[in-house]
Amino acid sequence: MKILILGSDGYIGNALVQRLLKKGHSVVGVDNFLRRLWVEQEMKSMSAIPIESMPSKIISFQGMGEFKFHYCDVATDTLGIKNIIETEKPNTIINLAHIPSGPYSQMSKENANLTLANNILGTNSILWSIKEFCPECHYITIGTTGEYDHYSNIDIEEGYIKINHKGRESAEMIYPRRPGSIYHCSKTASTYLIDFLARSWNLKCTDVQQSVVFGAYTDEIDETKIYSRFDSDEAGGTVVNRFIVQAVLGVPLTVYGEGKHQRGFLSLNDSIQALEIAVNHPAENGRVQVWNQLSEWHSMNAIAEMVINVIGDKVEVQHIETPRTEYTGEHYYNYKIEKLSELGYKPTRTIEEEIEYVYNILIPNKEDLQPLRNVVHPKIKWS
Repeated sequence: MKILILGSDGYIGNALVQRLLKKGHSVVGVDNFLRRLWVEQEMKSMSAIPIESMPSKIISFQGMGEFKFHYCDVATDTLGIKNIIETEKPNTIINLAHIPSGPYSQMSKENANLTLANNILGTNSILWSIKEFCPECHYITIGTTGEYDHYSNIDIEEGYIKINHKGRESAEMIYPRRPGSIYHCSKTASTYLIDFLARSWNLKCTDVQQSVVFGAYTDEIDETKIYSRFDSDEAGGTVVNRFIVQAVLGVPLTVYGEGKHQRGFLSLNDSIQALEIAVNHPAENGRVQVWNQLSEWHSMNAIAEMVINVIGDKVEVQHIETPRTEYTGEHYYNYKIEKLSELGYKPTRTIEEEIEYVYNILIPNKEDLQPLRNVVHPKIKWS
């Protein structure tokens, strides 16, 4: 297939390009390097694992298969993305061109506006261009389980639900959302936008609601050493990755509140696995195919304990007041995750395996990571 990957320079995009090239697909990458810019300029941070420049990647990727690259801001350059989709006419478009950070979206009004505009308007522009130029193209995007209410106290269904209310049963509807940050609001809005336009224009759309992605390993990256970025600052670094870097630096692992609140997790390799399954199993026209994806779920205390068990007892834990609007005590947590398994998905990498894998990459360059001491402690408050 010809596959267009929007956000091809990112954490997931870089790994996905390599997987699809290895499988013989023609890949067209699109990016505007916004993630590089805001991590470096606004967070004053860097990838803990050094990453290659895009020109260097292009040469490497073209040695792996048929690859081309376009620089484009999907959200603001509507003519640019229109021209790319019109010219390339891909079989599949995978939209990873998102600002994927709750803390970043809560830093300021300007950051909130940028996150909302980037994630919602980008989605809208892509779908309009699909309608106009390749209406049979399969649109795939990554949602987030953070769109749901983690504390709803009922099972979270995959995509759709029917409700019995006052003696009547509802028609099927999207499972209710209750986002946990302005970023998650942008993803929730995109979910409803995709649902409406898919029904209106009879499009084929898949929304993979992924939990927290961790680690650095994929089969291809382990071979090529073309690593995906590995952020640990409070906006770019997800909890497992941030804890690993904190442990390498010898600073306490910052657990929010009681640390008993649970979240779902999946490895980078398994995130890529799900997207490959989506490529091979297009949605029906006019109905969004929704999958929940997580491989394991744990409390924040349990994640910290895993880091201690793998790296050693010199690692300390510091419980701090949560900067977020969230409950950090015990709660019911059960996501339905059946649809991907029915299509052959099997988890391949555990949190402990990734802690060890990344630790062994980082520890030889420990001294180069010292500047990250200034950014791994959270300061952005939801309030």
